[in-house]
Amino acid sequence: MYAILSTPNFHHQAQTLAQKLQLPLHTEKSTDTTFYLYYTENGLNLIATHLNVGPLHLDFNHGVLHQRLQRATISKEPLARAVGLHKNPNLHLCDTTAGIGREGCLLASLGARVTLVERSPIMVALLNDALNRCNAAWRERVILIAADSRNFLATTKEHFDVIYLDPMFEAHSHKAQVKKEMQYLQALMGPQEDADALLTVAINLKPGRIVVKRPLKARCLLDKKPDFCLNLAAYRFDIYLS
Repeated sequence: MYAILSTPNFHHQAQTLAQKLQLPLHTEKSTDTTFYLYYTENGLNLIATHLNVGPLHLDFNHGVLHQRLQRATISKEPLARAVGLHKNPNLHLCDTTAGIGREGCLLASLGARVTLVERSPIMVALLNDALNRCNAAWRERVILIAADSRNFLATTKEHFDVIYLDPMFEAHSHKAQVKKEMQYLQALMGPQEDADALLTVAINLKPGRIVVKRPLKARCLLDKKPDFCLNLAAYRFDIYLS
């Protein structure tokens, strides 16, 4: 299902990544392979042969992600308010569902120290490539961990001021780029049925605050009523205080 696509100009990078991820190295596409990772002069890309949306490429120096971070302020970003950055601009935060890194890196750009945790090796490879190319000052405040967040939280010795959960649900933006990213995440990850278990582990770690992103009309995880909510047009943040 997964493979690395080698091209003449980037054979060494492709070979190194194939060995790291223990994936086959192909010189051309095959009908029995669904996802290919490949390098260009812009960095690492992911293409899904069954999705008609073009390749997924993460870039914090240019494009949509960069523009989002450039515009962000604590007062204008609901997530920043939800995690409490307006009260403490130096929070130590764990983003347990890193995905493409948009929200965790947004919080880092606003001053937080952020640990990104992602369990998909493919997404970790894309994120790691984008972070390695990132030349922004906030990059020094981000750590990327390749792990299942339940295991990471159950064993970590770190103390986090905030633990953030964003279990996957339907795309909540009308922007084409976000729709493409969500299609890739859904195709890679499949149904996420462990969100309740993740909240349980987060509660046991006793951070100062847990923030859960949910569809506006969805049930609360664990059917546990939050201390308060921040409601937006299509989704909400359920906020649990220690």
